[in-house]
Amino acid sequence: MDFVKTYFTAEKNESLLFMLMGAAAIAFSAYALVKWSEPYYKGLGIPLILIGIIQIVVGGSVYFRTDKQIAELEKLYQTSSTDFKTQETPRMEQVMKNFSIYKKIEIAFVLIGILLIVFTPSRHFWLGVGVGMLLQGAVMLSLDIFAERRGTVYIEAIQKS
Repeated sequence: MDFVKTYFTAEKNESLLFMLMGAAAIAFSAYALVKWSEPYYKGLGIPLILIGIIQIVVGGSVYFRTDKQIAELEKLYQTSSTDFKTQETPRMEQVMKNFSIYKKIEIAFVLIGILLIVFTPSRHFWLGVGVGMLLQGAVMLSLDIFAERRGTVYIEAIQKS
């Protein structure tokens, strides 16, 4: 039964990291836009702020629902491990399918960022957009790969329960 708490605690911790990274990206962008106000920083700020908002919203939703989710799942497991397995398996299968979609989007951010860096180095605004997309895409991809691995381990634990 500890596998539920282990999985969701790690998810909650990563969601806190998502929120902190989003807040840091937004704060840095705001500072850079005010302090330097150059085209590069304006371009850099767009993906940092937009993806930073996503990080805060998604991270916050996971963070603030996790404790309730743990309690409900632990209660369900104690009541009926069969019902737990029947309900949690399809939910996690959908979560894992979503990771496939997220990774494609994040890889697209990385690739678009690289293309902009390579093909627009003298256009400072687009260079900034490219760097921002590359940074945010790589960070999100890395974190989602860890989350996907945790999900795989969790599904295996559900199947063994």
